[in-house]
Amino acid sequence: MMQLKFYPYDLRFDEVFAVSANARTGTEIIYVELTSDGQVGYGEASFPPYMKEKRSANLDFLAGLNLESFNSIDAFEEIRIYINTFSNCLPAKAALDMALLDLKGKISNSPVRSFFTNETAKPIPTSFTIGIGDDAFLMRQLKKAEAFPFIKIKLNGDVNYVKHAITLIKSTTQKPLGVDFNQGIANSILALELLDWLHGQGVQYAEQPLPEILIADFAWLKENSLLPIFGDESIQTIEDIESKHHLFDGVNIKLMKCGGLTDAYQMVKLARHYNLQLMLGCMAESVCAITAAANLANLFDKVDLDGHLMMTNDLFTGVTLENGHLLLSTAPGMGVEKKLSAL
Repeated sequence: MMQLKFYPYDLRFDEVFAVSANARTGTEIIYVELTSDGQVGYGEASFPPYMKEKRSANLDFLAGLNLESFNSIDAFEEIRIYINTFSNCLPAKAALDMALLDLKGKISNSPVRSFFTNETAKPIPTSFTIGIGDDAFLMRQLKKAEAFPFIKIKLNGDVNYVKHAITLIKSTTQKPLGVDFNQGIANSILALELLDWLHGQGVQYAEQPLPEILIADFAWLKENSLLPIFGDESIQTIEDIESKHHLFDGVNIKLMKCGGLTDAYQMVKLARHYNLQLMLGCMAESVCAITAAANLANLFDKVDLDGHLMMTNDLFTGVTLENGHLLLSTAPGMGVEKKLSAL
C-alpha cells in the first residue's frame, strides 16, 4: 500500500535575495514523503512569491489525494495518470513525481538519472546567481562565486543600475556572465537597447527581459536582438514550448513550473526538436529538489542549480558542491536523505 505524508516548511536565506519584482528572506515549501515496500521517496514543492501557484491550494490538492489504493511502485504510470486528472498544482505534482521516482529507484536499486539518460554521473558545472543589491552586496556575492565557472546576474529595467552593476562585476571578474531580468523591462525598445549594450559587454544571454504577456514584443525583440534570449516565466509547460518556441533562442526548464522530472524530460525532447538551447533552472529550493533536478543535468546546455546554497535550515542532504560543480550520489533513487535531526 502506498502511503502519502506531506507537510509545509519555510526555508530561510542567509541574507536578503532581491529580483526585479521583490525582495525576501525565505521561501515557502511543501515536503512530500511516499512510503511503500519499506522504502521512502522524497519530494519538494517550492512557492516563491512570483509563482502563480500558492502553497495553500497545493496543500489542499495533496490532502484530497488517495494513493492507498495503489499497492506498489509498479503502478507508477497509473499513479501519474490519477494525479494528473486534477488541474494546476504543478509544484505539488513535481514533489509527487520526485517522490515516486525516488521510491522507484530505491526499490529497483537504480539511480533516478538512469531513467532518463544512459550517461554516467559526472561533475555538473553550475552557475552562481547574484541578486539585485548595492555595491557591497554585489562584492560579497562575487566572493561567494569565486569557485563557480559561470555567473548569472539578476537585473531590472533601470538602465543606470544595469550598466553600473555589470561594469562593477566585469571589473572584478572575467568569468562568463548571463543576466536574468525576471520580466523587469517595460517595453521592447528599452529591452533592445539594454540587450545590445550587454552584448557589447560580452554577456552571453538574457533571460526573460519582458513581461510574459508581451508576446508580439518578444517576437520583435528576438528578431532584432544581438543577444540570445531565454524564456523562463513565459515557458512553464510543454504546451508553452509548442506555442511560443518561435519567441526565444532557449528555454529555462524548472521542475516547479512543469510538474516534475517526467514532464521536464518531455519538454527537453520537444525543445530539441525546435533547436532551442536548454537551461536547467530552479527556484529557491532545498537540497531535495536541487538533487532531483540534477538527475537531468546531462541533458542540458546550461545548468543553474544553486537555489539551495543560501539556505540556513535545509532538512536534506544530497547533491554536494566541489569547485562550483555539483556531485550526485551513487546511491539508488534521487540521492537525497532526510537529516536525522529533522526526523
